Amino acid sequence: MKGMSNPSPSPRPSASTTHLTFLLGGAGTGGPNDGLPQIQVQNTPTSRADWIKRSTEARCKYRTSLHLNWYRMEGDDDKDHFRDLEMIRERCSAINKNRGRNGPGGEDTGTTLPTPVCTIKDHTNDVTSVDFSGRSLLATGSSDKSVRLYKWQVGDKFAEVSHSPLLGHTYGVNYVNFSPFGSKLASASIDGSTIIWDVKSGERLCSLQPASEAAVRVCAFSPNSALLATGGDDDLAGIWDVSTLSLLRRMCGDESTVTSLSFTPDSCYLATGSSGGELRVWDARYGHSVALAIKAEAHDLGVCSIHFSPSIGKESSGTIGKQYLLASGGQDTELHLWVVEIGSQVLGGDTTPSITLHHTLCGHCAPIMSVRFSASGLLLASASGDKTVRLWDPMKQVPLGVLEGHKRYVTSCAFSDDGALVAAGSGDRVVKVWRVDGATNPTHSSTSSTDAIRKLRVRFPSYGLRENTKLIEWSSEDLCEWLVEQGLAEYSHNFRTHAIDGRELLSVTDEVLENKLGVDALGHRNKIMRLIRRSQDNQAKKEASNEPPSEFLCPITQEMICDPVLCADGFTYERVAMEAWLASGKRTSPMTNEKLAHVVLTPNRTLRTLIQKYREDNI
Repeated sequence: MKGMSNPSPSPRPSASTTHLTFLLGGAGTGGPNDGLPQIQVQNTPTSRADWIKRSTEARCKYRTSLHLNWYRMEGDDDKDHFRDLEMIRERCSAINKNRGRNGPGGEDTGTTLPTPVCTIKDHTNDVTSVDFSGRSLLATGSSDKSVRLYKWQVGDKFAEVSHSPLLGHTYGVNYVNFSPFGSKLASASIDGSTIIWDVKSGERLCSLQPASEAAVRVCAFSPNSALLATGGDDDLAGIWDVSTLSLLRRMCGDESTVTSLSFTPDSCYLATGSSGGELRVWDARYGHSVALAIKAEAHDLGVCSIHFSPSIGKESSGTIGKQYLLASGGQDTELHLWVVEIGSQVLGGDTTPSITLHHTLCGHCAPIMSVRFSASGLLLASASGDKTVRLWDPMKQVPLGVLEGHKRYVTSCAFSDDGALVAAGSGDRVVKVWRVDGATNPTHSSTSSTDAIRKLRVRFPSYGLRENTKLIEWSSEDLCEWLVEQGLAEYSHNFRTHAIDGRELLSVTDEVLENKLGVDALGHRNKIMRLIRRSQDNQAKKEASNEPPSEFLCPITQEMICDPVLCADGFTYERVAMEAWLASGKRTSPMTNEKLAHVVLTPNRTLRTLIQKYREDNI
């Protein structure tokens, strides 16, 4: 902070005086007793109304240029529980509006983004893997046999925690992965073991060792935290029960090294990629040892990394299966987006699972070594041997920017949970962190991204995803395809001739079907009219309940939550609102006013998924 210095300590103000203190920081930093650098913005007696106005203006002014993410109020606030809640609510609302006005547009077409905000140089060999837990914790694995943990600090810096490094592997570490709740960390190594660590204490909870003792290349927790998958040089993928630490099953692929793993967002299926270039999808719930779907030669010379989008994967009432969006990078320098369909045809039809290429993103000029979706599914990052990390919009299939700074091949990349930071590890033994708020801002791009997701679904070659689209949005071709699927193909020519699409169909009556469109059979007319009535009923229900469920609203801001976090009181809040509450010096629950057992905020991924689904269907 150029031109600013820390003020000398001042006595605590009286009850009639309010101090506004800004802290350089973000998620995961502490409260009033952290000893962080401070900037005294005001030190004069004032009314609470004036304080709200000045604090909001000051926070919005400094946030963009100095990344000021914390503030706290000092004074006699113990008697003003509900009044302070109202203050935080108003300030958070103003900050969200300001974020939409001042944030970058995120419409970059592939230009180089700003330089890294943080560089970590603690490893003595290649950095092979990075992963975030929330935004406050960063884990790195290296060929130097160590796993290191870092905590976010003021000024977009990361400081190594006291119990780091985590030592226990006898050979290089290939992969690190946090559990969804951030309490555990798994690390896979060339020594053939996968160690699960306690993140808080750094203790080794257990070591999973397959009978083959072959090098383990990758590990991944399931989104529900119940399972851990591993894969390596023994050409097998294994699924472990996290609670009992027992091996549930081993799955054999194409007799080549398993280089990558990813669970579907509902934890039902597991995808694997191999050095032989194959993609395979397995049932993660039951003891099936045969792949449900196989895509041979997905990448020439081998698959390096795969990752499922956390926001694509729905179940339609008219289908018996699901569809997912899978990203893969390989030695052929190509980044593929795949549609994974698991029994997604109508009842009575073909239920064979499939992996279908949806789109190929080009830009890298060397093997793609890591791919990762953001938690919202609206961003995709790819790390490559060309020393860069590229950001993509997977909905529009366009490049957003290039992150540069590494001197050798980039082995891994990861997003923070809020999508504000991207970390990457490299063969230059360095970890770099970039701030990418503009491309990941949910407030700024919620409408356009939701529309893009809808368009993406329409382009998927599937009845199931067309059914998830409103009837009014169906094209004439969509309607004709539906007629064919329902055994009414003889009428598709008349519908196409009269240019009947979804919107026009809603105004069609039984008489029009019979006299104008030639649907003579009463049963066929009834089938079409049921589709119209079902669509009208769904629209009526939506209009009758246009308010989001109360569970989706933050108790503090009373607005729909963007980044839900679970507090010690058992309630879920908007992250920025709860951080503001804690930063104000409070250690009590905003809902019950009881003392909090701890101040750890755990990401509520399940609620985030439900809110994303609600936004996609209703906004």
